Amino acid sequence: MKRVVTFCAHQPYLYLFKGMNWRLDLIQLKEQKRFLQNWRESVRPLPQGWRLVDLDRAKRDLAAGRYDLAIAHNINDYIDFLPFHVPRVLVMHTSLHSRFAEEQTDVAPEEYRAQFYSLITKTKGALVFVSEHKRKDWDLPGVVIPLVVSLEDYRGYTGEKPAILRVSNHLVERGEILDYPAHQRLSDGLPLTLIGENPSLADADVAESWDALRAAYREHRLYLHTAKPGLEDGYNTAMLEAMATGMPVVSTAHPTSPIRDGVNGFVSDDLDELRRNVERLLGDRELAAKLGANARKTVAAKFANDRFHKAWRKVLKHLTKK
Repeated sequence: MKRVVTFCAHQPYLYLFKGMNWRLDLIQLKEQKRFLQNWRESVRPLPQGWRLVDLDRAKRDLAAGRYDLAIAHNINDYIDFLPFHVPRVLVMHTSLHSRFAEEQTDVAPEEYRAQFYSLITKTKGALVFVSEHKRKDWDLPGVVIPLVVSLEDYRGYTGEKPAILRVSNHLVERGEILDYPAHQRLSDGLPLTLIGENPSLADADVAESWDALRAAYREHRLYLHTAKPGLEDGYNTAMLEAMATGMPVVSTAHPTSPIRDGVNGFVSDDLDELRRNVERLLGDRELAAKLGANARKTVAAKFANDRFHKAWRKVLKHLTKK
């Protein structure tokens, strides 16, 4: 069994490693200087055999050579692994230009990219991008391992609740990236449930549990997704989970969107048209179920989780040959 050390960020992403016969040690930080850096059972249950460890314990095991792979989710994670002789991978969850849309800095994106890649190459690390869109935006060599979802974990759509569902963190704070104005235009005055960390939105709340999240996917009529091309992908983990459950998706236009207009949801750059289709789905449960069934088929065809496992095993095999 391979032993892997990583930080407790991007829980839904880490949960995708379940079933790989890898044992993950998840580093929890006492001071929350990095977003969502402690494991929350309400987000995902801790898989059997995985451990929660503090940074000191992880460093002792790293120094003793007990890990086959170290996975970082940001540059700070990566730097923490540098003193140790272990294959290192940095997962690129965000695009270069979305990073600069969120952070105010005097450094130009091109300069930052050059400095960033210099560090990765000098320290013999590897990059894994969660989408081809993000790899192209960074314009750096690396492996693309797209997001996936387990169909076994998401099923049973009913659409009994005539309301919109969206699962997103910091929707207002990341408004330029996630196209919050479009979200407002498409949902204003309509029944909406927003799940996630959204301190600026009084009506939003986190899910009480993973089961509660999955119930929301099953019961709500449709899923809403908005994002700006060039800054974010045309889909994310939550949207794929909704599709896997059998939800139809209404989405703003994006070149990487898996939504086909009128087939597994509705997609357009015309917000008035999208708004009409949102209202149409809210009033037509049968149509929603039909489109949602096709959305589930899309996930089965394009986002099956066995591809994720095979790709990560290949990454580890390549790194251990160096």
